[in-house]
Amino acid sequence: MTTEKKLHAVTDNTPAPETTTNIPSDASDFDSLWQDPKLGDGIVDVSYHSVPVGKPKDFFRTHPDPLYRRRTEIYTHKPEGAIDEQHFIVAPSMRGLITEARPCTLTCIIYRDGSLRLWPIKFPKDGERDNEAWVTARNAAKTGITRWVKLVWTGRAYITRDAQPGYAPDPDISRIPAWNDLVRLSIGENGVIRDTSHFMYRELYGIPPAASESNDDDDTL
Repeated sequence: MTTEKKLHAVTDNTPAPETTTNIPSDASDFDSLWQDPKLGDGIVDVSYHSVPVGKPKDFFRTHPDPLYRRRTEIYTHKPEGAIDEQHFIVAPSMRGLITEARPCTLTCIIYRDGSLRLWPIKFPKDGERDNEAWVTARNAAKTGITRWVKLVWTGRAYITRDAQPGYAPDPDISRIPAWNDLVRLSIGENGVIRDTSHFMYRELYGIPPAASESNDDDDTL
């Protein structure tokens, strides 16, 4: 290299590239501002405020833990002209006293988005014959333990339709509330018929309203 070229190299005034030391200190550690992503974002995380009851309407998985499938007796009430059904669990002290109630397995199912549903899968009463609708519903719930399936009604029985590969990963059951909490969220405060004073029992058997209910009806504005 000639002397002239050496001099040019030494005296070149081109600004040096900025380094991280030129970044303002309040912007250099943004990562320290955020909580661990594993804690969730509070927006798309599933939170359970209520849990519907009824047969699944989309692809689902059945909770694999037997503690999330419980035998009980349930009465399903559908007022005339209404779309939605109401479900009442019959307490042991009242079982056999409500003709319309049926034995069932109350089963927790999970949708792809993490939302939950309790599915009452019916059984025959003592002395009754099982029917194809109940049998195939139980088979569908069993299939749903290991893969994503959808109920399809054929007119007399259910068949299952498997989801395509990649539809969804296995559901994360670690964040699902305890069983009793799910039941509380699904049936509400008055969802258990414990004795003959329950309003639904009184309605079913034409019993006059209790005194407190009559007083409420007489209130005027």
